[in-house]
Amino acid sequence: MFETGAGIVNQWRRLRLTGPRGLSRLLAATLFPPRCCLCGFAGASLDLDLCEHCHADLPWDPSRDGALAALRYEHPVDEMIRQLKYQGVIAHARVFGALLAEVVRARGQPLPQLLIPTPLHVARFRERGFNQAAAVARFAGQLLEIPVASYLVRRLRDTPSQTSLGVAERQRNVRGAFGVRGPRAQRRLVQATHVAVVDDVITTGSTLAELRGVLLAAGVQRVDVWTVARALPRQGDVGPSR
Repeated sequence: MFETGAGIVNQWRRLRLTGPRGLSRLLAATLFPPRCCLCGFAGASLDLDLCEHCHADLPWDPSRDGALAALRYEHPVDEMIRQLKYQGVIAHARVFGALLAEVVRARGQPLPQLLIPTPLHVARFRERGFNQAAAVARFAGQLLEIPVASYLVRRLRDTPSQTSLGVAERQRNVRGAFGVRGPRAQRRLVQATHVAVVDDVITTGSTLAELRGVLLAAGVQRVDVWTVARALPRQGDVGPSR
């Protein structure tokens, strides 16, 4: 059940687990080893509840231009995202955060100073009880050592679902949907200079483009877009709505 002393030391060194937070993570992983959320076998690392085989079999997104997406919105990723959003399986946010951090590191580009989760409208937040984008951002931010600022931007309108809308209709639907939370929030954004918007799924990019535009207008110099999964628009644009 428990790892050997040498194995624990190697994990400690590899992950640079120092200080109280590192010790607590190592202790928790030693007492309760990560298990693959798809097959139940041992997790691949302290921070990933996936085994090596399921990790390798995921539908990784090959795109290298534009918005960064770790995965494609296909089985089993699509079902995991639905379970996270509508059934509250927060454990999947930990998995997605780790995978997103992995892909970000692999790109080797300069890291942002802040992560901005796509905000939910207060009515949607009350209905769901949590923001799945914020949950993913929190885990990714911990691994990348980037603070998460969920309080700087808010959703001004509870926009209707975009599932049945075309590209042009989606753009109109989210126009003016976001706003910066006052002068103090704007100063924080300007100080950051480089931020990344985090969300669960991107399809046409209308929602994230609108949010990115708001951040640039607020004075941020560079805004990256990070998402867990990319859904290819299909005929009729049926699918997730981002």
